[in-house]
Amino acid sequence: MSRLGYQALGFAVWRAVRWYLRRRFGGLPRRLALAGVVVAAIAVLIAGKRATS
Repeated sequence: MSRLGYQALGFAVWRAVRWYLRRRFGGLPRRLALAGVVVAAIAVLIAGKRATS
């Protein structure tokens, strides 16, 4: 299989997984991603504060 074939296959699988997750969980993945970003930002702030202390 050529590189283009693998790219097309990967794109098709990615679209199918996204469709399934949106159908199954609705807006949950977006909320989880937002929560992850907030937790990461808080962790960076805490680590920066400890490094300067």
